[in-house]
Amino acid sequence: MELRGVRHVYSQGLDLRVGKLRVRRFSLNRHLPEKGWVETHAHRHGQFLLYLSGSGRQRVGRRVREVVAGSVFYFSPGCEHSFIEGEGRRPLCLALDVDLAGMDRAVEAVLSATEVREVRQAVSQLHGWQAGEVEVSPREGGAVLVILDVLMRATGMVKEARRAVVPAVVRRAREAFQQVDGVGCAAVGEVAERIGYHRDHLARLLKRATGMTPGQLRDAERLKRVKRELRRGGAISAVADGCGFADPNYFSRWFKRQTGVSPMVWREREAG
Repeated sequence: MELRGVRHVYSQGLDLRVGKLRVRRFSLNRHLPEKGWVETHAHRHGQFLLYLSGSGRQRVGRRVREVVAGSVFYFSPGCEHSFIEGEGRRPLCLALDVDLAGMDRAVEAVLSATEVREVRQAVSQLHGWQAGEVEVSPREGGAVLVILDVLMRATGMVKEARRAVVPAVVRRAREAFQQVDGVGCAAVGEVAERIGYHRDHLARLLKRATGMTPGQLRDAERLKRVKRELRRGGAISAVADGCGFADPNYFSRWFKRQTGVSPMVWREREAG
């Protein structure tokens, strides 16, 4: 739906699906100087709206709310809303069109300075869309999910965020930890970059969802592979090398830290 009074800095149609959650479109919009308001309208889908700069008043149904930089709103399908611009800096707002099962009410919040920085950092990874690129890369898709996670947490949709977004992050991280030219296990920073997350934010998501740090999750995924290879037989040194351990002695020490026994003892117990 095109609205008078705003201009797309860039807008990208999406079809990101995580369980019952679907992200339809990402838009970054600048309010136009010749018109200081956005008319009353509603959507058939849900929408998150985050004001990155500017001020004004947002009408949601019959309520009117003050808007400052960091104000975020979720409008359920059919929820009427409009905006009147305040004085000062021209508003810049981010819109995420979503289908979110079970959310049939409007929600509002104000992001912290840390959360605003987190969103801006994710938005900076979408610069290709402004240049006219239409293909959505895994990195860009991950950046959109970072933004969505921040907005859902800030608006109190904790249950929905954990159910829909975080499990997908865990799955993608697990997969990425196993995808390094078929050998070994990826470094934490490499995995964060590959799936489009800032390393610190990825650490918080994984800790909240699994109780493990990225390093612990990486070791857990590596241990799964090591155990599979040990069950197949072959020299311990060959298993170590095939799983990315250049030093067999370090491999034995690492394995004992994970399991409490050496690789040889573990395999003998499995065979028994």
